Amino acid sequence: MGQSTSSGVSLPASHHGAWSGPNRLWMMDPAHPSRSQGTITVDARALRYTWMHERAHHEGSIELKGQPAAMTATWSDTFHAKDPFTLNGLFEAGVVRLFTTYDAGDECWGWQVELDFRDPEACVLRMFNVMPGLGPVPAVVLQGAR
Repeated sequence: MGQSTSSGVSLPASHHGAWSGPNRLWMMDPAHPSRSQGTITVDARALRYTWMHERAHHEGSIELKGQPAAMTATWSDTFHAKDPFTLNGLFEAGVVRLFTTYDAGDECWGWQVELDFRDPEACVLRMFNVMPGLGPVPAVVLQGAR
């Protein structure tokens, strides 16, 4: 898991391939997420995903580079990150944790992404908006199974 090779981080081979399952998207009401089916595809250094919102197809990708304890990722998403973001992070104990900040008006907000490979029967993508005064607030959970 998260092995360091001469060329950097490598996602677990046990999770390479296609996954699918329920996706939840939280917008304004934390008690009522938007639900759809989603897909996740994993290879050695990238994760790609698809999902739906209000009958529109969305997709995203997270491309990793660097070493497990000090990595960066390029993230793009047709809904959340139309202009690619660079995230910083690390890969330890089966979870890639990535983060960045962005300006939201006069405030600085954050974005966190987790790629969870701890369960051999699941591939989980979690996203959180980090709001001033509130901390991480769920934005997306895509739970993939084979």
